[in-house]
Amino acid sequence: MRAINAILYAVTGVVLLLIIGPLALVVLASFSSGDYFSFPPPGLSLRWFQEFFSLPNMRSAFLLSLELAVGTSVVSIVLGVMAALYVSRRRGRMSGIMQSLFMAPLVFPTIILGLALLLCYRLVGMPILPGLALAHIVVGLPYCFRATLSSLQSFDVSLEEAGSSLGASPMRGFLLITLPLIWPGVVSGWLFAFIVSFGELNTALFLTGPGVTTLPIEIFSYLQFQGSQLVIAAASTLQVAMILLLVLLVERAIGLGRIVRS
Repeated sequence: MRAINAILYAVTGVVLLLIIGPLALVVLASFSSGDYFSFPPPGLSLRWFQEFFSLPNMRSAFLLSLELAVGTSVVSIVLGVMAALYVSRRRGRMSGIMQSLFMAPLVFPTIILGLALLLCYRLVGMPILPGLALAHIVVGLPYCFRATLSSLQSFDVSLEEAGSSLGASPMRGFLLITLPLIWPGVVSGWLFAFIVSFGELNTALFLTGPGVTTLPIEIFSYLQFQGSQLVIAAASTLQVAMILLLVLLVERAIGLGRIVRS
């Protein structure tokens, strides 16, 4: 038994090292005072964060990614809650078909999804920004749907029926009875949709254009064609910091344990 526990601890340690190690290396590199990547860094400085915000393309891409992540995650959670409510109230083959439909974006590679959307947009003449926002909604919707559906599956429908018998309308019953009981799932779905949207690269590769470039695309092109890895490290550190701050706020509100269960 002790040997099995030792093996499990060793495997867990290796996995954590593989996950946290590269992130820690990038964060440390972003504070380097040197001109090139080196480990350990010759000193600590904020020069690369200043360089990041002094680049108009990086700054505008960061703001666009943030706006897209906030806007599309809100739309995704609204649609996900509506879809989860419909599926949770239905039984039979149609419910299974609807679940498969809403979870389909997780099955197909996002690069294929981006190519398919690009071809569709060319047929209908979709503008770049609305098309990109729609793609982010499609990518984030499965997380919102599944997290909300998990909360609804443990929800006692008789509570809604009791509210209805007392004169509450369906909307009022949802806002006053259902939503307060399933909100951990709703918040966790929104959180995952925000994180996925903020870091989405594969789909956006096909759908961005002049003047409409998200931060992951700008990082990719800057690293490939222009230069300094340390500016990219600073951009990546800002992404990590924003996500950690958001996770911390959500943890304060509902607890990470409830998010994981959702």
